[in-house]
Amino acid sequence: MVPGQNIVNRAMGGVSAAYYDPVTVNFTNPASYARLKYTTFDVGIDYTGRTLKATDPVRTLNSGYLIPSYIQVGLPLSKKNNWGMNIGLRPVTRINYELQQTTRLPGIDSVLTSFSGQGGSYQTYIGTGIGSKHFTVGANLGYAFGSKNYITERIFINDSVLYQKGKWADSTFFGGLFVQAGMQYSTRISKSYTLKLGAYAHFKNTLNASRDIIRETFEYNSSSGETQKDSVYRSKNNKGKIIAPPTYGGGITIEKDLAWSISAEYSLSQWTDYRYYDQKDEVKDSWVFRMGGSVIPNYKSTGYWAQVQYRAGFYIGPDYVTVNKNLPAYAITFGASFPVRKYGYSLYSGQYTSINTAFEIGARGNKSNSLRETFYRISVGLSLSDIWFIKRTYQ
Repeated sequence: MVPGQNIVNRAMGGVSAAYYDPVTVNFTNPASYARLKYTTFDVGIDYTGRTLKATDPVRTLNSGYLIPSYIQVGLPLSKKNNWGMNIGLRPVTRINYELQQTTRLPGIDSVLTSFSGQGGSYQTYIGTGIGSKHFTVGANLGYAFGSKNYITERIFINDSVLYQKGKWADSTFFGGLFVQAGMQYSTRISKSYTLKLGAYAHFKNTLNASRDIIRETFEYNSSSGETQKDSVYRSKNNKGKIIAPPTYGGGITIEKDLAWSISAEYSLSQWTDYRYYDQKDEVKDSWVFRMGGSVIPNYKSTGYWAQVQYRAGFYIGPDYVTVNKNLPAYAITFGASFPVRKYGYSLYSGQYTSINTAFEIGARGNKSNSLRETFYRISVGLSLSDIWFIKRTYQ
């Protein structure tokens, strides 16, 4: 699963249910769009490094990859009426692996088996949020699409007897509409402090799928590569459904004006609803508790580093994948937003451009699990905000 939050929110442990500010496009809770005050172009990229360790047999696997996080544009449609919208595209899941295993079958020499997979899913969406001074609601409507391609190849390593090389390929393409909704409430609890509450629902959705299944033998040589020898079984354009599970979340934020904030959030994903062509998988319902905060040392200062917004947080909860037993998942996060222009110039021109960063260090599983994964993630985003669509007063 690709992180489902804006880079600003990821640096605070992923808290996003109750979070909003005038220049952050928080797509996790679309009710936040109502608080946008500037047209904001937001784009981000991730680099993730992973190390997977197994105990039986003992082995270590490593991977690293760079992918886009999202691209989106948030628009304040009416500041007076607290009405805004967002248009975006983001990845949701990613499949990319290649493994090899050598085993010995009874009565047969060694067998080399390779496993590979590619694909992933994406969401393109448009959302809107509207509300009053204290209460806002919002929704995202979009189209989810993607593919998953799995290939298994087996080669018998034998000098005296000729065995055919076998290939099992399974490719699925899918797409369908999805709906997400959210609400937020905020109120002053003192002269300088604000209480924010938020909740969101990413509803269960059904994707239409088309699946191709191939079983064949093949030959390989250095000049022509891999060529089919005999098609044992082929079934194309098998229609079916993929059911994506729902996620519900709620959170609370306490904020001191332009100085600091602290947030907590709880979310639940019902993975037992997941189906792939009416088949269940080795997944279970999972929950995540997140907590994080931010601080600006001195927003009134003219010094650059006093205007940088620093963030930190953590999250913890059982992973949705089951491998013999529960896999605990946890991470610490931190990051900052670096303004490109000094506060005084930004205030005068209405431009709030910043470079957002988030760093994540975590793990899935522990020493009691047969599989354990440790990872780190570096996320960098660019948020360009300005006052657009100003009506001319003179020419």
